[in-house]
Amino acid sequence: MAKNPNADQLRRVILEEFGEISAAAPPFLYIVKIVCGKQTETDCCCVAGVRPGVYATEVNIENPNFATNKVFKLVQPLINSGAVVAREPDLTPPDVLMRQHELIELPGFAATMDDCCKIAEMLLGGPPSGDTRLTIAILTIMSQFELSVSAVYPANPLSGDGISIDVEYIPSRPLTVIGGGPG
Repeated sequence: MAKNPNADQLRRVILEEFGEISAAAPPFLYIVKIVCGKQTETDCCCVAGVRPGVYATEVNIENPNFATNKVFKLVQPLINSGAVVAREPDLTPPDVLMRQHELIELPGFAATMDDCCKIAEMLLGGPPSGDTRLTIAILTIMSQFELSVSAVYPANPLSGDGISIDVEYIPSRPLTVIGGGPG
C-alpha cells in the first residue's frame, strides 16, 4: 500500500493549529464533497460525474453545544477551476496543506457556512472574479465536540431551465489515532 507523502506534513499542521489529539477522546470528523462552478464541456474526460451546468455547494456548520468549539477545516481540490489536480495516481498537491486550511472558534449555539466563494478563496488565495470553472474538492472538518453539518447542492442546467437542489446531513466519525497518527 502506498504511503501518502503529505501525511507527515498534514499531521504537523493539525497539531500546530488544533493542538494535541488523544486516542481516548478523538476529535469528530466530517467529510463533505464540494462541487462548484460551471461545467461547459460534454466531450472531455474531466466531466467527473457532473453534466453541463452551474453548481454551487454550501456547507452549513452549527455548534449545538454550550462550549466554544475549535474547528479545523481543510480543502483538498480534485479539480481546481477546470484543472484536474488529483486524479489517481496523483494525490492532492503538498502545497495545499500549508495554505488551504483554517482554524476557527465557533461559539456555543453559533453557526457559519462555507460556500463556493469561501472555497475558491481558500484554493486560489483570494476572492474569485467572474464565472469560475468546475471545482470539485473534499472539505474535511475536524472539531473538539460534535457539530451539526449539512451540505446543500444546487445545480442549474446551462440552458437555465429548471433547478435541482439536494440537502445532505453529514454524519460525524471519530478520527482514527493509530499507526503513527497524531497524539
